[in-house]
Amino acid sequence: MSKTEPVKPSELNKETPLGKELLIWFAIATVLALVNWYLSFGNWPDAPHAGFRMLILHLSYSYFVFLHIFMLMALFHFLLWDRVKSSGKVLQNASGLLFSFLGFALGLFNMQWFAGIAFEILYPGFTMSFQLTDTLGYWLAMFVVIAIIGTFAVSYYTMRLNLKESYRIQLERERLRSELETAREMQMGLMPSAAPDLPGYDIAGVCLPATEVGGDYYDYIRIDGEDNALAIAVADVSGKGMKAAMTAVMVSGMLHAEAIHSNNAAQVLIRVNRPLHRKSDRRMFAAMLFGILDPGRKEFSFTNAGQMPPLLLRNGKVAAISSNGPRLPLGATAEVNYARKTLQLASGDHLLLYTDGINESRNGDRLLFGEDRLQVALAESVRAASAEGALQLIQAHIREFTGEEPPHDDITMVLVRVS
Repeated sequence: MSKTEPVKPSELNKETPLGKELLIWFAIATVLALVNWYLSFGNWPDAPHAGFRMLILHLSYSYFVFLHIFMLMALFHFLLWDRVKSSGKVLQNASGLLFSFLGFALGLFNMQWFAGIAFEILYPGFTMSFQLTDTLGYWLAMFVVIAIIGTFAVSYYTMRLNLKESYRIQLERERLRSELETAREMQMGLMPSAAPDLPGYDIAGVCLPATEVGGDYYDYIRIDGEDNALAIAVADVSGKGMKAAMTAVMVSGMLHAEAIHSNNAAQVLIRVNRPLHRKSDRRMFAAMLFGILDPGRKEFSFTNAGQMPPLLLRNGKVAAISSNGPRLPLGATAEVNYARKTLQLASGDHLLLYTDGINESRNGDRLLFGEDRLQVALAESVRAASAEGALQLIQAHIREFTGEEPPHDDITMVLVRVS
């Protein structure tokens, strides 16, 4: 049984690209200030600690210009980043460089008044003039260098982000793989290790998990105080993965606790349904067919809680056996008055209990296997010498129909042959 659950968006890297870019530009501004400071050696004013003062002056010039770049880059992120982040890298880089250039040009324009103020603070009594036209070529060349360095720096940072995100995705995949392996072990641990030894009957079961771990399972339970009475359960828990496996384990435990003391299938499911509804997620439920086989009377008394109706092969004809009462899955609602139906068996009967994973098996043309093909497969399975061999023939029919198409849901069957 498949049930869609809301998909939670995965959390991406929480680091702020803008903050990292600002650090990159800050580093570039510092390096360029140091380069300019070194190249201006010999033109320092004749004043105490001139070298240190010139260093502070060049740092202030560089940070002043880059402050404008920072502000324009922030404006770019707030106004345009959401629109261009899904586009190609060329458009992203071009948009960022455009805003960087605008900030650079604005900072250069304001340098005409800032340079004189900064120089006067550090060198009282000295005068200097900053003419944009005199240094425009130099500053434009510097911007080209800045743009190249900045582009490579930001590209390197983006590459690191992508590598980090790829590593995070890989770790998440490993975690999910480990969880699925654990869930599959839990699911397989619910299955009987051997077929029940019941004189006059040949019983076999199989559960074939799909690619994703579901909640299918089958089980046999001996009834206390009843002469060879055997309870048979075929269940399909909604959902996938660990959550479905955990719910299946909980349902199995509840069923064992109730079934060993009662030969009334309906009452067993009523007592399982109430606590399951209280304890499980509202999106989780279990479709189950639960029946009790009385070998002496050749009776199969069963209750169907949302599962596929069993198929009975008798005298070469296959018929679906309808059930009495409500068919709501276990856990769907708190109070359900399940009813049971008693099926009288006869020698030569073949009774198949199964989940909807068989009907919903698809081929490459998206066609469903369906109940009609299953009835044909069950009728042809009489050729097999045992119940286990009959299930293998039915599986062969399903594989022949689906071909290379992967399974979409678990396939679970229990076959009871009456001697």
